[in-house]
Amino acid sequence: MPKMRVRFARSATRHRISKTDIEHVIAHYRVRFEQPPPVAGAAVRTMRIVYLGEDTQGRALEVMAVDGINDERLVIHAMPLRKKYRVRYDEAPR
Repeated sequence: MPKMRVRFARSATRHRISKTDIEHVIAHYRVRFEQPPPVAGAAVRTMRIVYLGEDTQGRALEVMAVDGINDERLVIHAMPLRKKYRVRYDEAPR
């Protein structure tokens, strides 16, 4: 199976998470799930793929992407793990 291509929206690095760390979380996530977009204000209205995992430094991050064309993922969000995802992350097997 070919490796999935990852692209980055401008919003993906807003919280100063490097593209290398984002790709690391996508490749080595602990938790992956889908969630619908916010009701109002979302620029992209497709299901979000949420990845929770550690970056190359061991920091817990949340990364959000949407499916793009030709089997690619468009990363739209990345930041340190927030409280709203902490329980799901902590309960997942390592």
